[in-house]
Amino acid sequence: MAKKIMVVDDEPYIARVIKFKLEQEGYTVISANDGQSGLQKIKEEKPDLVLLDVMMPGLSGYEVCQKIKEDADLAGIPVVILTAKGQERDREQGMTMGASDYITKPFSPNRLLELVKSMIGDAK
Repeated sequence: MAKKIMVVDDEPYIARVIKFKLEQEGYTVISANDGQSGLQKIKEEKPDLVLLDVMMPGLSGYEVCQKIKEDADLAGIPVVILTAKGQERDREQGMTMGASDYITKPFSPNRLLELVKSMIGDAK
């Protein structure tokens, strides 16, 4: 069974690029465009990895990350923050909330794929 990746990003273009690249490699991609629905889908789907934007309507990516890490059923899921917020204090905040890694936009889809593979392995 293919590994599941949850993409939570309110920018449709970014979400489509990520989904296309990961599905090409055989991963199953689930997406949400805001923090609240993203958190709900994460609870339902229990993905192998979460790619999470920071600046979104409702819950921020930082808040979603913190809620994932506070939930015993979800805490083991790696979370990668994927955001335009590139200052060191932003990175530190993401890591403090429990993120496994932090990538700033714009990003290379190939670099993202390498990171995904290093964190959860190939799609199957």
